[in-house]
Amino acid sequence: MDQNNNPNHADEALKKCPYCAELIKVEAIKCRFCGSSLIAPHAAGNPLREEWYRVREDKIIAGVCAGLAHQFNLSTALLRLAFVVGALLGGGVGLIIYIVLWIILPQRSINQLPPPPQQNPPPQDPTL
Repeated sequence: MDQNNNPNHADEALKKCPYCAELIKVEAIKCRFCGSSLIAPHAAGNPLREEWYRVREDKIIAGVCAGLAHQFNLSTALLRLAFVVGALLGGGVGLIIYIVLWIILPQRSINQLPPPPQQNPPPQDPTL
């Protein structure tokens, strides 16, 4: 269906989805047809694209959980609990991951780390 001829969409600014080529609103952050995210994957503040560290402060064993909790803006206790559950119920997988991270992650002071990403309220989905 051609939405350019539809009078309901005459005053709306539209663009094509780069994934499915359907017309969507310019301010859309997610395509309503294919569900693809229209936000750049390399957006600033993405913790998966930044370097991870162990931290000296707030550590119990090696600072792995404290560093990851700071990086992902999570509760340190929640992350520690996840590693313990992974170690007990996952056949030791949580312990192995912890030891590997202990070896490969450099140690830094929390004062040397960038501030954790700010948690903004989720934007309203204009595609609805």
